[in-house]
Amino acid sequence: MKHLKKLLIKAIIFVMLSSGTVLFLNQVLTPKYFYNNTWPTTSTYLGFYKMERNTVDVLFFGSSHAASSFSPQILYDRYGITSYNLGCEQQNLITSYYWLKEALRFQKPKAIVLDCYILFPYNKGEALNASESCTRKAMDYMKWSPVKWEAVHAICAVDEKQTLSSYYLPNIRFHTRWTGLNEEDFTFSQMSSHYELKGFTALSKFSENQDYHPFSAEESNDEEPMVELMEEYLDKITELCSQQGISLLLVKTPSVSEDVKKYNRLQRYAEEHELAFIDFNENHIYHKIGYDFAIDNADSGHGNAWGAARITSYLGKLLQNQYGLAEKTDIQWEETKEYYKDVIKDCSLKMITDMDCYLDLIKDHRYWIMIAVKDEGTEALDDNLLQRLRNLGLKAELEGEYRSSYYGIVAEGNVKEALGYEMLKEAGTIRNGRSYYEISSAGYENGNTCSIRIDGTEYAKNMRGINIVVYNHVTKTVVDSVCFDTHTKGAKAQR
Repeated sequence: MKHLKKLLIKAIIFVMLSSGTVLFLNQVLTPKYFYNNTWPTTSTYLGFYKMERNTVDVLFFGSSHAASSFSPQILYDRYGITSYNLGCEQQNLITSYYWLKEALRFQKPKAIVLDCYILFPYNKGEALNASESCTRKAMDYMKWSPVKWEAVHAICAVDEKQTLSSYYLPNIRFHTRWTGLNEEDFTFSQMSSHYELKGFTALSKFSENQDYHPFSAEESNDEEPMVELMEEYLDKITELCSQQGISLLLVKTPSVSEDVKKYNRLQRYAEEHELAFIDFNENHIYHKIGYDFAIDNADSGHGNAWGAARITSYLGKLLQNQYGLAEKTDIQWEETKEYYKDVIKDCSLKMITDMDCYLDLIKDHRYWIMIAVKDEGTEALDDNLLQRLRNLGLKAELEGEYRSSYYGIVAEGNVKEALGYEMLKEAGTIRNGRSYYEISSAGYENGNTCSIRIDGTEYAKNMRGINIVVYNHVTKTVVDSVCFDTHTKGAKAQR
């Protein structure tokens, strides 16, 4: 009997250790996209589970067009409406449907806003009209429940390239990631604690597309058919919202791929199901909100931070006036106001071309600043610029040091700098040794080059003048890289 007990105890311990090992491997090997990524999909879904139950009144769904165009913080700051953005890259309608079902386990939203981009042919070679990798990004971090069980079975039934076993044991799908593991794979708890943007992705670029033109609804009566599978799941979403007494609002954000044929099909669907549909590509709406594709879109299909503010503000007014969503105060959105302002500042920094203004803005406790001169960088340094450099904590006397080499590093109140007429180099670590940097500077007659590397990646523009790289140690990202040609009057910015 004692022998059997010992065997049983050993078996239990073995099973527990084996299970723990498998769970650990699943977590480590599954790809992660946290807040230091452009598209922080992992943060989006893990963060949703941390919201207090029944506090979210509006949920956003859709592709990356939705993720970059609907800002929960703007909606709250301007209208007092609480929301969360559950959009992600290439979110197909199966993913939208099951994440809606999952969300209803934790929240009781009054309205759902669904971007309709993936309803039409997008990735024709894929059974789900979207890539497997993007579907996994959304589904891998959904908690296991009957909803996820149903979801993965539905996905695998449609897409024969995906297997149930790879969802139950992600290490089967991602075992080859061993060679690409990074810091985020082992700091899961710390990284997953950041979800301040509540699913929103703040893009900072300007599309500069002057050829985009909104369409008129009167241009044609023709329609483009939806992808059959996507329409099937749109029906399911519509039915689920109806059953739950939730208002469903169909939306299409500005994109070069949209046209009047898609508009007509969506408009007919909305009318048949007594839904509202807003297409921001339609001439009347586009101009009503003052949208300018060249500066409000980041590229051909994604709104930037400023475009998102326009779109979200319009939706906020609609949700408040026509859907009766009342203004309220909630600490979960109150405490992220400053974080959002900082994110917008990071976005805005990339647009600044005036060096005086730029140097003022980068005097920020969140920023680590790295400066390196190439060629010549002193001729255009007037008293104002020299004072602003000193305000950053830099002490080197650059005035009159024609074609000199110079580097400066400002991090958490500490300053390192060197000025001379030879190749200057410095290397060290940041973030408590987790990242390393290398910086070098050579004036015109000493090599005529510069370099600013962080973790092996080159960020310096390596152009004539003062090259600046700004690193945000809170978000663990390079916010901007710019060179000001301080050899010529005006110190022109080059990016």
